[in-house]
Order: sequence, then structure tokens, then C-alpha cells
Amino acid sequence: MKRATLLFFLAASVFAEVRTPWVASRIQGTPEPPKPFVAEQIYTQIPLSNALDMVPVPGSAQWLIAENGGKIWSVPDDPSAPRAELVADLKASRPALDHLYGIAFHPNFASNKQIFVTYTVGNKLPDGTRLSRFKVAQENPFQIDPESEEIILTWLSGGHNGAAITFGADGFLYLSMGDAEVPAPPDPLITGQDLSDWLSSILRIDIDHRDDGKAYAIPKDNPFISTPNAKPEIWAYGLRNPWKMSFDRQTGNLWCGDVGWELWENIFLITRGGNYGWSCTEGNYSLFPERKGPTPISPPIVTHSHTEAASITGGFVYRGTRLPELDGAYVYADYETGKIWALWHDGKQIMRHEEIADTPHKIVTFGQSAEGELCFIHYGIPSTVHRLMRNPSAGKNSSFPRKLSETGLFTDVVTQTPAPGVVPFDIHTPMWADGAKTQRFVGMVGPSGVSTQITQRKDPTRIDSKVTWPKDVVLAKTIRMEMETGKPASTRNIETQILHFDGEAWAPYSYRWNEAGTDADLVGPNGEERKLDLLGKHLPGGKHQHTYRFHSRGECMRCHNSWSGFSLAFQPQQLTDPSARTLTDLGLIDADYSHRSDARLSNPHDESLTPEVRARSWLHANCAHCHRQNGGGSVPLMVNAEMAQNDMRALGEKPTRGDFGMKDAQVIMPGSPWKSVLLHRIATSGAGHMPMIGAQDVDEHAIGFMAEWILSMGKTNRRLSPNSLASVDSPETALDVLIMRDMLEADDFEEAVQMATQSPHPHIRGLFEHFLPDHQRVQTLGTTASIEKITAEKGDLKRGADLFSSSGKAATCLACHFINGSGRDFGPDLSKVGSRLTQPQIIESLLTPSQTTAPGFQTVIITLQDHSVQTGFLVKQDASTLALKIATGQTVPIETKNVKSQQLLPISLMPEGLLQTFTAQEVADLTTYLSSLK
Repeated sequence: MKRATLLFFLAASVFAEVRTPWVASRIQGTPEPPKPFVAEQIYTQIPLSNALDMVPVPGSAQWLIAENGGKIWSVPDDPSAPRAELVADLKASRPALDHLYGIAFHPNFASNKQIFVTYTVGNKLPDGTRLSRFKVAQENPFQIDPESEEIILTWLSGGHNGAAITFGADGFLYLSMGDAEVPAPPDPLITGQDLSDWLSSILRIDIDHRDDGKAYAIPKDNPFISTPNAKPEIWAYGLRNPWKMSFDRQTGNLWCGDVGWELWENIFLITRGGNYGWSCTEGNYSLFPERKGPTPISPPIVTHSHTEAASITGGFVYRGTRLPELDGAYVYADYETGKIWALWHDGKQIMRHEEIADTPHKIVTFGQSAEGELCFIHYGIPSTVHRLMRNPSAGKNSSFPRKLSETGLFTDVVTQTPAPGVVPFDIHTPMWADGAKTQRFVGMVGPSGVSTQITQRKDPTRIDSKVTWPKDVVLAKTIRMEMETGKPASTRNIETQILHFDGEAWAPYSYRWNEAGTDADLVGPNGEERKLDLLGKHLPGGKHQHTYRFHSRGECMRCHNSWSGFSLAFQPQQLTDPSARTLTDLGLIDADYSHRSDARLSNPHDESLTPEVRARSWLHANCAHCHRQNGGGSVPLMVNAEMAQNDMRALGEKPTRGDFGMKDAQVIMPGSPWKSVLLHRIATSGAGHMPMIGAQDVDEHAIGFMAEWILSMGKTNRRLSPNSLASVDSPETALDVLIMRDMLEADDFEEAVQMATQSPHPHIRGLFEHFLPDHQRVQTLGTTASIEKITAEKGDLKRGADLFSSSGKAATCLACHFINGSGRDFGPDLSKVGSRLTQPQIIESLLTPSQTTAPGFQTVIITLQDHSVQTGFLVKQDASTLALKIATGQTVPIETKNVKSQQLLPISLMPEGLLQTFTAQEVADLTTYLSSLK
């Protein structure tokens, strides 16, 4: 009997009669100093559904709240208000309306009663997104006349509609537009840097006057009004999905949150004619440099990596009086992680920037009252409205346990003997964890358990119920790995993960077991890595050095999100029947908890089950926390167990994040696993591997039953059986050979591995590289590069010089730098860089280019009196003139009298992430070469 199962049954027999309280818990608060603010719900009695915008009514003590489904509600400006009044139901008169995005009042609303609304009427329609003007029929009670609509302008509807609207102090309307496409591939319409259409831009229009053929006029001082082929409505461009923008009512600065793609979330300070990079760049990271638009790129004021944020929501500059410590701070949030930040900026540089709250909410929008106070909306069913309040725990010392033995979870931490009141439980389908096994425990402080309120299930594919968790409940999982396959005695504890609910929010923590296996230490918020030396006959060369990742807390919350119910394993689909019965008998869960979902998972390694059951269980456990309705996955795929197979948006669907070079590929091509992108992502260890967060090694067992499942959907009679060994000259044939691995002769498969790993096609190599011994694998730095990792390698001068040749991997550096006479004179000349920087300093400048900028190469933004903008390096300045070096390498003279403002940015124009595709050895070589240049 397995150890976890034995512990479970022992606990069940002990606790069957009476529940023992867990009194030993020491898991309270947080290990870091508590954030200064927490979220406080207001309007607790008002039911809202998928609310998306919130604006104050001018001259009236009330708010308008717009729901995604088309309803607009009026709510008194009183946090304890008991009800809302329906102002308009636009969908009732417009059945095609599918998303209502934004609302804004005319600056002269008191006299003209005009209100503006953005919404969509379908997907992929040339005129599917609308900006419309409506009249307010009456103000007490507040009513919008749906029949008064005047459509001002329309544009292409798609996944990134932007559609935020606001008015500036100039009286003009500002409207944001995204790239009108799905999350990936990035900018498929290649519109981000294109001024010939409106997409990926912020428009500025005059809605009080009309040009010929338009329901608006174009302000005469718009920046591109005289630019050939440019849309004159554009005020700024180069934005992916600008999600909420606002003017600082005191300074007039226009702030915008722009949702990133794979790596970076961005906050921009929008200026006249500004170019914000998409999709030439993502934040400061170079993406498609060949797509560069007609004007220089302005970097973001702040970027957040996807270890701490994943879908940014723009906010407001706080100008209220309730929280004076936030005065002048731009307050914004992240939809996925619920974190809230405050940013103080003097118009030239960041003065202060800090995370001020960590909430459990999907923050979709902020609202700012006439008095400058802020509130925000949690998106969902129900939607809830919140405001910040001072954290009563702020400033107090943390007593959070730094060692696993201090948590109170175990009476014997080494043997994992649970403390009284801590109960082991089993699940059907553990996530693939690179071959590791797990033990799970739950502990609840006090007599209360989980209480469940089943709601009327409107959507059978989602968990529609309200679950109330007791304060300070802890879910724990210890990950154990055999260091030598087939020898249980070699098993070591690697990590214990805990998920703690503090009464408001869930928080994840990791404990790293020490080498002696006697205890585990708390891992920092950014995570870390550990090398594990594994042995086994099945491993190439009999051994493998596995890089084990202790994930950052932000990464953990990407999966432990509200859409998946936070507690991924402790869900009715996952709990085995014996576990569910025992947990119910003990009062840890109520009887309704197990009925929240009709779906049940199974053990995917049980070969007696059908391939469909095995495949769907595996996908739910490994992928469904993101790939479900609104779950945060960047593609429309949905694989949670409640979803019917034909509703997964996978069968016969074209992939939206690349096809691995396969012709006519589909996410799942029924009957053709070798042309199914989903299977390719599971099977590859190279670029595009999924799951993105979690295990990095390939689950070889999953490839077989996934392929059987996909094959069973087809109408052909082909079975998974060995054919003559096909060449591996395409991703399709390579995946086909990989699927047939167990049916091929060992020599044939070894031949395929050698052919594939020598292929120039990276996606073919990615399928087979994990069959090579460690010393033959390519290990790129990825996002975990460090100076220590690079300097551990001995660099080679010649190899480093070759990297800078015209065909070398570092040739792109020559687009900005001179090296011994070759390149472009924009960034610092590197011909003698070794005389001023040591090798570690060069590495640091490449890893974090904005941390230390070479003198004379600070980024400067010059705004001229005609409102045009130039970005570059200031090379000369006196009383009458200045000279600015721009990205082309040219030096532009500018008369001082023509300068309206001069802004020094703390961000380097050299992009982040330059080393991600390099190996540690390659960076050691190139920096050894650079440090030799003296």
C-alpha cells in the first residue's frame, strides 16, 4: 500500500468518530511585512454580474456601473447603499450586443445630457466595435434613452478591443483600441506600428463638431494629421490591448495600462504622438524589430514580469482625502494576481513605486469619484465593488514560520506524520511533476469547515457555487522524488507547498527541503532553482541533472486562481470517494461541497480506462486551471472536465499561438495526432512546451493515450502501429515517430533521435532533445539567467568573437553598437568596453540594462513646441541648442526655444531579455571577448 494511502486510511480510522481540532497551527499572516492596505467590500447588498466599468455621475451623488452583458446600473455614492436602479439594458434593444466596455459623460453633461458608450456586436466584424452617443432621458431616477443612439465611429471587433473612453481637459474624447486580435500569435494583423488604421492606438476626436462625412471632427493639432497615409484621429500608437486609461485631474497626464503578451505587463505615460512599441517590442523586450514604425519608441514607465502580473488594469492618480498617504500616486492593479501598486512620478522620473495590497480579486476596473476617492471592481458572477482601507496589521513584525517544522503541520516533519487535526487526503489525478510523487494534507483551525451554497447553474462548464472557507485553513503538499528510479529507498523530500487562506485571500508558500532531509526552509517570493542528480536505466546515459524550479508566489497564483476555485486538488472532481466521505464525516466539508460539479476525474495511468477518460483527466489536472472560461490562458482552448469535448474550442480549430511549422495544423485534428498542436506542446521539451508553469520534463506516458484519444476521433481505420520508419524531416513526421516510440526497434528509434537532434528545425529538435544525454543538450538561459550561472562557465575569446560576426548569434548588437569599426553608432562604442567594465559588470548590464546606464546614454524624451516627440541620447546642450542622437545613429540638432519639455527616463533603450535564447556558455564566451577589448 502506498505511504500516502496508508496515512489516509490510518487518519480516517482515527478521526471517524470525532474531529480533533488543529491547535498547533503557526501559519498566520505573511512572511513579508504586511502590505499597507487591504480590500474592503462596499455595496455588499447589490448583486452585479460581470461588471466592467464604473464612473461617477456629474453633479450627482451616484455612480453608473456597466455590466459586460449590456446593463447599466445607478448606485448611490454611499458604500452601504442597499440597492441599484437599472438605467438601461442595451442588449434588450440590441440582441447582437455581446460586450459593453466603457462609459463616459460629456464634459458639458449638465447642459447637453450626453453620455458615451463603447460596445461590440460580434467578433471579427469590420464594424463590430462601436463608440456611440446616447441622451439621458431623465436624472431622477436616472434613465438613458436606448433609442437616442448616434453611432460616432466603428472599428474591427476582436479579442483586443481596448474601448476605454475618457475626456481630457481640452474637451476632446480619447478612445483606446487594441490590435483587435486573439492573444497569440502576437499582432497577427501587424497593425501595432501601422498608422494607416486605427488599431493599437489611442484616438483623439472632437465630438462637438463634424467634419464632412463624419459624426465628429479631427482636432487640428493631432500629431499625425499631416503624415501621409496616417489616420489623423490617432493621438498615440503601438499598444497591444490598452485596458483602462485616465487623466490625472491635477497635472493632465494621461496614464494607460497595456496588457502584455508572454513576458511583460506595461504602464505607459501617454504623450502626443507617442509610439509605445507593440509589436516591435513588448515592454523593453525586442519582439519584431523589423516592424518598427515611423517614430521613435517610448519605453514604459513601469514593467511587470509574468512572475508577478499577467493582465494589467490601468487605474487613476489618487486625489482624494480619505487616504492622504496615497496623494499623487497612480494606483493600478493586475487582473490575474489581484495585486495593487502605487506609483509616484514627477513627470520626469519615478519617485517611488511599491506594491500596496495583495487581494484575491480579479480587478477589472477602477472608479474615481468626484472627490478623487478610488474604488475597484472584482469581475465575475457576482461582481463585487471594493475600496482600499488601511491594513490593521501593517507595520507589525511577522512571526510566519521560516521552517516547515515550525508550521505546526506535523508532529514529525521527517516522517510527515500529521499533527492532530491535520488530515491526509487523496485525489484522482495528480499533476505531472517530472516523475515526482506527492502527499496531501488539510488543516482547519477551529470547529468550522467549508460551507457551500449551490447556486442555480447557468453554465455547466463552470463551478457556479459560493464556497466559504474557514479562516487560516491550510492545504499542504509534499513533493518526493526517487533519486534512482526503481529504488524507493532513494526517495527524498524536495519541496512542501502550502496554500493558506487568511480569511480574505489565498497565498502560496514553498519550503525547500535541506540536503540532509531533516527540515525545509521557506523559499523567497521570487522562487529559486535546485539541481537534482537523478539516476535510472531509462535515462539517456543512465543519469540526468534535473533543474527543479521552486516557483515564485506570483507564478503559483497564475494557476491557483478564482476561476479554478483556488484549491486545485481540493475540488469535487479530484477528491477520491473515500477522502470525500471522511472529510464530510469530520465536518471539514459539508455534504453540498462534493456536488458542486458533476464531473469526476480518473487515474490517467489506468490502462483499463478509455483513452478519452485518461486524456481528459490529464488535461484537467495539468491545464484546466488556466484553460477554462476566463481562466487566464492566452488561447481560447478550454479543457476542464465539465466541458463537453465538442465545446473545447480545440477540435478542428486553427492554433492561435503558432503551428510549430506544421502545414494546415489544428489544435486537435481529429484522427491525426501528428498534426495536432496540443499534442506537440505536451510532447516537446523545447520552445512552446506546455504546461508553461510547472513540470518541464515530458510526460512520456501521456503522449500515448493522448494520441490514441485524438486518433479515435477520426474516420480513418489507422491505428497506432509501427510503420516503416519515416524520416524526421518535418514536425509532423517527427511527432509521428515519437508517438510510435514503443512500437519501434530500439536501433530505429535511436537513429530517429540522432537525425532529429541534428535538424536545423528547432521544433523537430525540441521533440527529441530530452532523449540525449545531458552533455548533448542545449541549455538556454531562459528567464532564470544570473551572473553566477554565466561566470561558472569558462569563456573562449575566439568563440565570443565569432558570435559578433555578421552571421553570429550576437550580430543584432551591431545594430546599435560599434565593435572595432563594425556596427552602428547609437549605443556606447564597445570597442574598448573592457577598459571600463569587468566581465561581471558587462553581464549585469546585459541582464538588467536599466539598472546601470553608461554616462551619456540615459534615455531622454524631448517634446517640441509643435507637440512632436524625439527620443534618444543627449550628446550636447547649451543655452541655445541641444543635440539628440536618435535610433538611426543620426544626431539631430534642436533649438532650445523649440523645446516644450525635456524628460529623463530611468529606463535604458537597450531591451530586457537579450540573453534568454543564449546558453550560459555562449554568454560567457561573448562577455569574455568583450572584456578583452581594451
